[in-house]
Amino acid sequence: MMGLWIALVWLTWVSVSPALAEIYRWTDDAGNIYFTNDPGTIPPAYRARARAFESGAPDADETPTVDALPSAPQPPPAERTPAAQAPASSVSPTAPQIADLEQQIAAARQERQTYFEELSGIRDVQATPPFVRQRRQIGELGYALLRVEQQIDTLEQDMQQLQARSTLPPEPSTVAFDRVGNSAMYWQERMAVARERVQQAQTERRDFLSQLGAIANAEQRVMGRQGHEILQLAQSLQEVEQVIDASEAALQAVQQEALQAGASRAWLQ
Repeated sequence: MMGLWIALVWLTWVSVSPALAEIYRWTDDAGNIYFTNDPGTIPPAYRARARAFESGAPDADETPTVDALPSAPQPPPAERTPAAQAPASSVSPTAPQIADLEQQIAAARQERQTYFEELSGIRDVQATPPFVRQRRQIGELGYALLRVEQQIDTLEQDMQQLQARSTLPPEPSTVAFDRVGNSAMYWQERMAVARERVQQAQTERRDFLSQLGAIANAEQRVMGRQGHEILQLAQSLQEVEQVIDASEAALQAVQQEALQAGASRAWLQ
């Protein structure tokens, strides 16, 4: 019986001892030491440097950091760039420009109204020497009126360009009639009449400004006859400006009426 136990212990030692001998040690580039009993788990780059132990235990000063394959290197966290951030809310670039032009136009119109009032307060122009200062005043006011009228024209042209850029073109209409039964032709005819009134008043205004410019730029001194003409032109300009304002208001009223009736915006172009 004792001989049988000795034989079993010897067989167990023989079967275990090869496994204990197949211990491999390898070190990665960072200096970390690894141990494994399966050479297949050693990364190919380190297999040539791996060393097998005859004993199942490592040296006392060789403490393994891990007993398995090293974890795959993790990529560094991506830096947050401006392109990766959420886009900032966009604001129409024309909105502040339109608001600024509206303020400039309002200020220019107020200045123009001041010149109208000052010129309308002058009742007569005398050609005698004591009224030289009055004639000079009329000439200066006439030139200032011409200048501010030209400024208003420039500002309003800029305003129209900005509004055209900020307004999307109307989509083609598939509606034949509005809610009250009016067709596109009906509203187009009314819009044409309202636009024609505005254009006629604008033409008269340009004619008055041309005459005023011819007088104001001709002579620095304004004689009696020229002073009368400036006063008359200033009065005519003030009247035609009122006609333009009323015509533009009527045009806007037609547009508003059409939209309230359900007309397409494409009809009003």
